[in-house]
Amino acid sequence: MSKYLVGIDAGTTGGKACVFDVEGNLLGSDYREYPCQYPKEMWVEQLAGDMVPALFAATKSAVNKSGIDPKDIQAISFSTQGSTLGLVDKDGNLLRPFLVWQDLRGESELDFIYSKITKEEYYKRTGDPVTLLFGSTKILWLMHNEPEIYAKTAKIVDHQTYFMRAFGADGYVTDSSSASRFGVFDVDNEKWDSYMLDLLGIKEDKLATIVQPGTISGYVTKEVAEQTGLVEGTPICVGAMDCTASTFGSGGTDSGMSIVIMGTYGACFSISDKPIRDPNVNMFVKNNSGLGNFTIEAASNTSASSYRWYRDIFCDNEKFAAELVHSDAYELINVQIASVPPGADGVTFLPYLQGRSGEKVNEKARGSFIGMKLGTKKPAMARAVMEGISYETYDTINAHAATGIKITSVRLTGGAAKSPMWCQMLADIFKMPVQILDVAETGCLGAAMYAGVGSGVYKNCREAAKKVVRLGATYQPNPGNYAAYDEAYKRYNSYYEAMVAGKVW
Repeated sequence: MSKYLVGIDAGTTGGKACVFDVEGNLLGSDYREYPCQYPKEMWVEQLAGDMVPALFAATKSAVNKSGIDPKDIQAISFSTQGSTLGLVDKDGNLLRPFLVWQDLRGESELDFIYSKITKEEYYKRTGDPVTLLFGSTKILWLMHNEPEIYAKTAKIVDHQTYFMRAFGADGYVTDSSSASRFGVFDVDNEKWDSYMLDLLGIKEDKLATIVQPGTISGYVTKEVAEQTGLVEGTPICVGAMDCTASTFGSGGTDSGMSIVIMGTYGACFSISDKPIRDPNVNMFVKNNSGLGNFTIEAASNTSASSYRWYRDIFCDNEKFAAELVHSDAYELINVQIASVPPGADGVTFLPYLQGRSGEKVNEKARGSFIGMKLGTKKPAMARAVMEGISYETYDTINAHAATGIKITSVRLTGGAAKSPMWCQMLADIFKMPVQILDVAETGCLGAAMYAGVGSGVYKNCREAAKKVVRLGATYQPNPGNYAAYDEAYKRYNSYYEAMVAGKVW
């Protein structure tokens, strides 16, 4: 009997489901977009009513496209947003929309935290440098601003927990990488930090139980089976937050490996066998779930979301043309970008549409185009967006190097990995080879690998990575482009520093 695994990635802007065989070959996939809500400036929310049906539909379509017998699916698992959380009542019903990780409403809660503990001690305990992205400020905001709703809350859930339950799982469980994004987690020992919980007034019984990825949390119900194309009784296994699932699906198992993720959320994860900390208290540290080691991370709040923003705001003509020729608007924009040499004709884009994270945390930073002339044309603006996103990622690479981490390899995943031009741009900016995975959908693949571990297809996570993950193309850096990118990167940093010095934000 053939065996198959399903990985479901509940991302920020849409959900994807993929069906793989046990060698990691992609047999069928489907993607469904869903919206975010923006009720106030810098607030970002999502509705389960938008997301769950999309995940069900994507799963059903992926299973149908694969052509397999659903009875042969061994298990399913999830790759989900980190730092996105919801409040549910005693019956498991959401009491309000999810607060998305990009939501930055908790600025006053930072002051509350700092009145209780120093930033340095907080970081030492949790690996969280205390930003508005993490769950602690979101939970405190809900406690302080929606006390009636919080009083009805039985559980504070992340997406990993919520979507497993939506598919039929029992109880409330999550993995360590997802839990680390709450900002009250002891990453060194993989458990909730009782001291931090008491300090902030958060009760541990409102939080999920921590288990290893691959743990079976329940089984697909009859009702869900009818909507997803799965078979009733299919095991549901715990996965990981999306960045960790993508790291796993990229083969990120050993110390010295760096995985660059450029999707809605952008980040670079460098793996360490020790629970290291950033001496500048800026980079996140979390568990590399299922592998017994750690990742240190600097991030971009928007990354490829900035590219989507550019498409949605400036590219109605490209979207219309793409529909006419049955193409993708991004492909048409990429043709424009390719017509402009490195440096974007002097135009610089600061991609801080939701503040700046990573090695220079600044929640007040905002996106900006700088350096336009009367002769500036739209393709240069488009290239500036792609370069700006890339320079922010280069900041991450440099920040890791500054901590003494010896990076032995760089692997790229996320939407940028689908563009050969963008891959080459990154290799030229990084000045090192960039490896692409044979399977681009590394979040779904990582989730499917966790499902394989939980269902006994693989003995453990390392065996899963060894058997499944394969490298595709490698992009070698072109020294002829170094000078142009170095100059543009210098401009990028100078403009940012000028904005800060001038108190523009």
